[in-house]
Amino acid sequence: MALDQTLLEAACEEDFVPTLRFYRWSPPALSIGRFQPIDDVDLDSCAAEGIEVTRRPTGGKSILHLDDFTYSIVMPRGFPLPDGVVEAYRLISEGILLALERLGLDAVIRPGGGEDYRRTGGACFAASTQADLECGGRKLCGSAQVRRGGALLQHGSILLKDQSGLLFRLLRFTGEEERDRHLDAYRRRCMSLDETAREYGWQHVADCFIEGFREYFGVEIAGGELSPRERARWNDLSRAYSSKRWLRNAESMALPR
Repeated sequence: MALDQTLLEAACEEDFVPTLRFYRWSPPALSIGRFQPIDDVDLDSCAAEGIEVTRRPTGGKSILHLDDFTYSIVMPRGFPLPDGVVEAYRLISEGILLALERLGLDAVIRPGGGEDYRRTGGACFAASTQADLECGGRKLCGSAQVRRGGALLQHGSILLKDQSGLLFRLLRFTGEEERDRHLDAYRRRCMSLDETAREYGWQHVADCFIEGFREYFGVEIAGGELSPRERARWNDLSRAYSSKRWLRNAESMALPR
């Protein structure tokens, strides 16, 4: 999360190249939305399961990063993106749709509006937004976005395997009946790639993402490295993102500096 913010800040400067990044999480982690109450999460259960907890710079609710594929894309200030959040989501989603097509999946951008997060418990994938990609009427890819100084960061996740039982053990509910109800609704709304009866490795998904974005945006995609300045900023922000103050922040708290 600190590296995503580092790249977002760098994208406010001159000569930043649009950056597409893929990553996985070690150890497994539960990421919560920037404004999500920490009380949604059972920190004792997370510790017992060996799951770390971090707060994203973007909104939404809890995502379990275990057997998932996470992407981020950072667009610099001045890149010709739509001003509207939904329109920008949909533009970037076209590249993801081509990636999913290469995986043999018939996905679509979710039609209609979003859904009140308060009705879906603490799990982000359980809620529907206009940034979602669906396959067979079920959510397959969820994304979140933040802008700063004219630059844009969007990151999102695709579940390679269903870990919903563990996810809902890490969240707080008033009782087991409520937990089971939200878990059942989650499983009806969402899907993981292992439910398609096909084998999908992490690297294969990454390769398809590269091809999808290359085709849609008509660009060459090459590997890159952080500059010394970006690496130093990443180290500074890593300490901030690891702090209890950021994890337990109030809605009014700014991004770590």
